[in-house]
Amino acid sequence: MMWGSGYMGGGIFRRGGALWCLAVVFVCLALGSLTGCAKPPSRQYYMLTYMPPNMERRTMQNPYACVIRLRDFSIEEAYNRSNIVYRVNPYELRYYNYKSWAVKPTRMLTDLFFRHLSSVQLVSGLVRRFDEGRKPDFELVGFIDALEEYDSEDMLFAHVSIRLTLTKISDGSMLYSRSFDRRKKVYTRETGLVIKEMSQIVEYIFTEAISDIDGKLATEFGITDQGSKFMQVEEPSFTAEGD
Repeated sequence: MMWGSGYMGGGIFRRGGALWCLAVVFVCLALGSLTGCAKPPSRQYYMLTYMPPNMERRTMQNPYACVIRLRDFSIEEAYNRSNIVYRVNPYELRYYNYKSWAVKPTRMLTDLFFRHLSSVQLVSGLVRRFDEGRKPDFELVGFIDALEEYDSEDMLFAHVSIRLTLTKISDGSMLYSRSFDRRKKVYTRETGLVIKEMSQIVEYIFTEAISDIDGKLATEFGITDQGSKFMQVEEPSFTAEGD
């Protein structure tokens, strides 16, 4: 009798366990269905780009007889990632989860500047590494201090800050150094438009820098600076630095 009673109890236990397992299965199926309906957004990839403007007037018509090495850009550690950065106040940075740079920012900016320098043929040689051919005479270094969307409550800006330095390799003397910090207002809250405005800022910075470098090389080579100018480059409407 006791055996029978125990057997019946075991049967009840097994039936209860089976029902519990079925309930778990139904819950898992329901959660799986909900997860399938709420798919995460697809990742979007962006790049800075522009068509390098032509140099209409320059100090020398022919390239300077020298070689510049463009070293890979460095970047502030907070921006050294693929996620696009946006700032909500001076003290807080945030990162988009599904909006990324297609290429690392350091590589992207170096490639853009190299393409711009190559297109204007300012010097007879342009290299990225010391083992690429002719020994470089000058080294051009860039540092990215900021590359971000600045998103305040009522305004949206594209913000780019870059430092550029040109040194003479033979003695390490500095021929040129300039810091650029520019913000440009974006009137529509759309990431693609922010990237477009960033591209215009970068174009302006690199155009200004090449014009500056033309003047410095003219002085280095003992040539009277007649004033270099780039063709069809309109300065964007920037906010004042530090505002």
